[in-house]
Amino acid sequence: MKALKFVIVPTLAIFSLWNLSKIPAYFEFHPMNNVTYDAAKCQNPDLDRYLGVHQQFNQSSQFRPFGCTGMQNQWNLYVMFGIKSPFKLFSDVDNFLIPHCAMGVVLEVLLILALVQGSRGLYDRSKLFLPLAAVFAIHILPVAKGAPDSMAGGAPINEVLVAVILVVCLVGAKGMREDFNNNGQTQPHRKHAGATLITAWVVIGILINIAPFGEWVLMIQNWGYDPPRTEDHPHPESGRDFYAGLKCPWIGKIACMFLLLSVFMYGFEIYAHGRGESWRSPFSRKGPAIWQIFQEPAPGTDRWLFLRPETYLEATGECFVMCMAVSWVITAMFNPGIFQDNILRSIVGYNNLCVGFDSPPARYVAMPMLVLQAVLATRYSYLDTIRLRGTREQLTFGQFWFAYYANWIFALHMMCFPMLLVITADFMSWETTLIHLLLFMFTLFIMWLMIAGNVYEAPELELDTKIWFGFFTAHTFLLPVVGVINVLGFGADVPADQIHLLRYEKPHPPVPWYITAYLDYGWFLLLLLTVLFLPKAPPVKTQFHCSYRDSCDPDDSSADYSQVSTPTNSSIHSASSFDSDAIGKKVDSDAERGAL
Repeated sequence: MKALKFVIVPTLAIFSLWNLSKIPAYFEFHPMNNVTYDAAKCQNPDLDRYLGVHQQFNQSSQFRPFGCTGMQNQWNLYVMFGIKSPFKLFSDVDNFLIPHCAMGVVLEVLLILALVQGSRGLYDRSKLFLPLAAVFAIHILPVAKGAPDSMAGGAPINEVLVAVILVVCLVGAKGMREDFNNNGQTQPHRKHAGATLITAWVVIGILINIAPFGEWVLMIQNWGYDPPRTEDHPHPESGRDFYAGLKCPWIGKIACMFLLLSVFMYGFEIYAHGRGESWRSPFSRKGPAIWQIFQEPAPGTDRWLFLRPETYLEATGECFVMCMAVSWVITAMFNPGIFQDNILRSIVGYNNLCVGFDSPPARYVAMPMLVLQAVLATRYSYLDTIRLRGTREQLTFGQFWFAYYANWIFALHMMCFPMLLVITADFMSWETTLIHLLLFMFTLFIMWLMIAGNVYEAPELELDTKIWFGFFTAHTFLLPVVGVINVLGFGADVPADQIHLLRYEKPHPPVPWYITAYLDYGWFLLLLLTVLFLPKAPPVKTQFHCSYRDSCDPDDSSADYSQVSTPTNSSIHSASSFDSDAIGKKVDSDAERGAL
């Protein structure tokens, strides 16, 4: 059985990465469909046969227009390497292919977790897996007549698969109910799953992997396919399916981003729970860090409160994620054209996260959220500096001052970070575009400096922290390098005041877009893992108390301060004289009574 796992887990991981690699291609490069197909240009023998992605916006050159082939299997390979497939797809890209791929990735990840961790915990994961599998199946029904039905002479293969998956989901729900009843007072997630639930997982896992397995078989069989251009056209039904008729392309894209972020954060939660430090996860029973802070930002009168600086750092990240999510939804709804017409996409070849909040009306919503992020970041720096002073005896001269200045620089930079929404990237101003890009690149190093201060001052580092920090460091220093190369290569022979003339052309970036996108989005994902992998450190024990006599004016010489105590009394427990696990329990018990 263990040997079988070593085969199945890598296979599922490959399928998951395969589907994941399609999503950027679906997002960024839309082919023609049967409604938009231009036969005069696409079949013109005088035009070059090269179907380069870089000609997507330049329809008047000697090249054949991009996307004449229509949507096809292995669209990712076609976009990156020009590899074509005879199997055309008619379903809508935005509302079917993008969210369907995302659901497939999430289901594959959950299957991998089940195989790695065993049946213990399967009950909890089933709360996500079974409903998502049901939605995955139902999502197919409006386009069920596509592949493989169309390849099998109209046989209802998709319909049968959908029906079987739905029935198995119901059987799995019955298995969950059995596990709940059989375990009595013991929580089901602490027990191994029953045979019914395990069987449901196995059947669903087999059914949802038929498609990627079949796709790979067809790809190998038809490798080197190069049809005459009269036969290389979109599917006759493309552009006319149910999902294309919704006329709301942003729905599928937002659903995709939500799904991928959810599975990322779900893995975050499982890892934090496995380390016995559930406080590091936004899904802990006390709720997200922002909620914890809003519940009790300061201790009540004459009460001690154990403040973890990392809570404010986590809240900073949560605020940024919320800002991104809200901004992208608003932009997708009210200014979707910006995703195809922005200078950042022209420079690097894809839309990075900044595109979502760089333009109105999303910019007006993002600004106050970034100001809140700055407040939380400076509060983290303040508390971490207090802790740094309290543990100074255990630190070397270099450790203390490196972390001290890193905190100050981080706080000052985060107060300036909202300037990204003031100095924006725009075709009409190459100078502000450069400043915008430099401010972003500077942010990479500031974040790294803050994290490096925590790593450097730690008395010891766990292996997973070393691995994570190594990847984060590599991404931090490689991303600016490829970014500078792409900026220097964009319009190198065009004067700065004529950059706007390149608006509707997309030259080849010197570094392929998928490499830059990997480093860019990979850096943000690694940044989200900061709280999970930061070295262990003690919390700050804080109490506020103040009493007034006649006056509290420090310039009033007649005031009696004999009874006025220090407004803030904070103490730090160092690792040598303080049991951080015990404090963790203390914080948890306080949380049950309304404390942080």
